[in-house]
Parts: sequence; C-alpha cells; structure tokens
Amino acid sequence: MPTQPTEKMATELLHVQEELAAKNVEADAPKKRSQRASHRLNFLEAMMETVPVGVLMADAEGQIIYGNSHVEKMVRHPVLHSDDVEAYGEWVSFHEDGRRVEGHEYPLARVIQNKEDHVEIDVNYQRGDGTRFWMRIIGEPVLDGDGERIGATVALIDIDEERRLRDAQNILIAELNHRVKNAFSVVKSIVSQSLRKMSIQRGIRETIDQRLNAYATAHSKLVGTTWDRAAIGAVAADVLDPIGGGRITLTGPEVEVPSRQALSLSMAFYELATNAMKYGALSVPDGVVKLSWEQGSAAEGSSIELHWVEQGGPAAEKPSETGFGSFITGRALEAETGGKIDTVFGPNGYEWHLKMPQQTEKQAAE
Repeated sequence: MPTQPTEKMATELLHVQEELAAKNVEADAPKKRSQRASHRLNFLEAMMETVPVGVLMADAEGQIIYGNSHVEKMVRHPVLHSDDVEAYGEWVSFHEDGRRVEGHEYPLARVIQNKEDHVEIDVNYQRGDGTRFWMRIIGEPVLDGDGERIGATVALIDIDEERRLRDAQNILIAELNHRVKNAFSVVKSIVSQSLRKMSIQRGIRETIDQRLNAYATAHSKLVGTTWDRAAIGAVAADVLDPIGGGRITLTGPEVEVPSRQALSLSMAFYELATNAMKYGALSVPDGVVKLSWEQGSAAEGSSIELHWVEQGGPAAEKPSETGFGSFITGRALEAETGGKIDTVFGPNGYEWHLKMPQQTEKQAAE
C-alpha cells in the first residue's frame, strides 16, 4: 500500500525524471561539442578543396598539419607533413639562378621563425616525377581570437604558364627593339646620303643625325619598361648627360609620363641642350644649366612642372626668327602635353618653363 499521497508521489517522480534528464544532457555535452568540432573541421576541409590553389597549414612549431588535394596535384607527390621548419628542405625547389631553395627561405619558415607578416617567393619546383614547374608561394600567419600567432598558412599557385608567356614577351620585345634600331640606322643612312649628294653643309647633316639619335635613345628607354611610360629623370639623363659633360644638373622626384610625352620631352631636351651649346650657358666654360621638375596639385588635378634655367652664360636675346628647335620646344610640346610653356630671355641667361597636366593611366591609354 502506498504510504504517500498520489499527488506527492507524482511530483517526486517528475522531479526524478528532470534530474535524470539534466544528467543525460550533462553527459552528452562533451560528445556534442566533439561532434560540432568534427563537423566544423570537415566543413573547413571541404571548403579548402574548392579553392583553385594549393593550401598548406603549419602549427606554431612549424609542423605541417594540413594540405589540400590541389597541392598533391601540383607537386605530384603526397603532402609532406614536415615535423618542423628544419625539415622544409625535403620540399625540393630552385631559385631562378639555379640555387637550391633552403628550408629557411620558404614563406612558412619566414612567417613562423622571423615573424614576417607576408612573404612571397617564386620557385622552380621539382615534382615527384622529376619534372619541374614554376610555383608562387605566398605565406601569412594564422592568428587566434586574441591576435596571437598560432601557426601559418601558404597558398601555392602554378605560374608556369605566366612565366612562359613572360619569356615569350621578352623575346618579342627584344626582337622588336632590334628591328626598330635597325630601322633608325637605315633612316639615318638614307638621310645622310641624300643630304650629302645635295651638297648640304656637314653641320646640318650632323644636326639631323643627332636629332634622330636623341629620338632613338628615348625610344630605347621605353623598351624594357612597361612600354607605355618612362621616368622624366631617365629620359633627361640619356639625352643630356652626353651633351652637357657634367654641366647640366638634373633634380626632381621619380615621375613617369606616357610614352608619347617621353618622346616629345626627349626631343625638347635635345633642342634645349644644343641651343645652350651654341648660344647659351654651355657656350662658355663657366656656364651651367639646371633642369628641375616637380609635381603639383590643383582643383583640376595633378600637374608637372619642368624648369630649364641657364646660368653663367651670355645674356639671352630673343631670336628674330624661330626654327625647328623652337617649334619642338614650344608648340609641338604644348600640343603633345596639353601644357603651357613660358620662356625668359634675360640678362642672366635663357629660361624655359613647362607646366602640364599629369595624365592618369586611363588618360594615357586613350
């Protein structure tokens, strides 16, 4: 026979059931946490398989703990779970000069050992089957929620096709440069021979020849760069150093201009220098020329100013007639640059000032 009322027994039974349920939940918690962690890990690994590059991860000690399948496709051998940074030498690759890449040079090692934040290196990797390909390795640290480094990861990118295209492009540029130089030589020869047969004075023939040389030199400066831009300082030095003999100083920041402007400036520099040799500061032993340039900014955009100032020479007199040189340093340059040119014929010598808008990459391409 029951010794307690039915209601009290039911309450106690419910209480016992609640306690059992709580204990079951408490007992299942570690299991569920483990399941959630396993699920997140599987999700992360599945996500890594979708990226189009190889991915390697290392812990804080440098042990490689993960590599996706793309790594194995690229290197054609299993992922090497190197124990630490010292063991990275088992990944065989070479620098462009043929030297073996040392283990400490790999981005994973540099991020972990040297605490660098971003490391890139291009290597010629030796695959498992003995063949080689060019690979870019980009490494960065892995941080925890507090910003502490807990490891590092690298992305492996196949750049073999990129390198092949770049090599082909360099060959084409070299061939084009060779042919352009030949074309300039042919033009110079034709002009020289034609003028000689016409009994044109030797000085005029030499002037034309030197102008063609200046243009060819500026063209060569563009080859080997991005082709579409050249630095003002480099263009000026190529043209003026051989003429000035150390008496033309160049001062200004690293500023690049579009190729057409570079060619126009090279011609203008040549005309200014030869004029100074004949009539200006460079016509006397103590005369000098200062060429400077600077960048400026205004509401309408950035601008470039160039200043050619002759000192120590004879007083400059405005010519009664203008020739080819004046056209190149004046109207032709203004038309090409969209700028404004001011000249000063003063007792201290000749001055030439150009202020032009600085073209953006998009404007230069138009």
